[in-house]
Amino acid sequence: MASCRTVEFLYRAIPLRVFRDLLIRIHMEGCERCRARLVSPEVARGLFVRADDVGPVDELWRRLSAETGLPQASPEKPAAWNGAAWRWATAAAMALVVAVTGFWLLDRIEKAGPGGPLAPAEEGFRLGYVKVGGAPAQTFVYQPLGSDTVFVWAHRAP
Repeated sequence: MASCRTVEFLYRAIPLRVFRDLLIRIHMEGCERCRARLVSPEVARGLFVRADDVGPVDELWRRLSAETGLPQASPEKPAAWNGAAWRWATAAAMALVVAVTGFWLLDRIEKAGPGGPLAPAEEGFRLGYVKVGGAPAQTFVYQPLGSDTVFVWAHRAP
């Protein structure tokens, strides 16, 4: 009983189809209580509809409309755009938005330059030359806006 609850919890918690399939198979092989609730293969086969039970497909709509009392009309044509096409169109639109936004931000950063509005000039702090291990180093200076703290990062120049 406790293992049944654990299996139900894991089934709901992890939405991976492969994991759920494996979880159900392993649990059904080991749990007598759950195995007793399963239907026999003969009953399960009886629940399926065979193609010869349906009859000709072109007559299906006429038979359904006659049985329900609705006027006979042809079914609507399916939409040209199915779900997969909409997913592809959405993904393409999202990729386009991300690309345009990225290029716009890149353009803004290049136009700002090293002394542009994105990096205000520090008046009280000057760094003339930095060496790391006796060799010239590349530095990165960061000062948060509205703060007197200055962070300097230096590493060997390539």
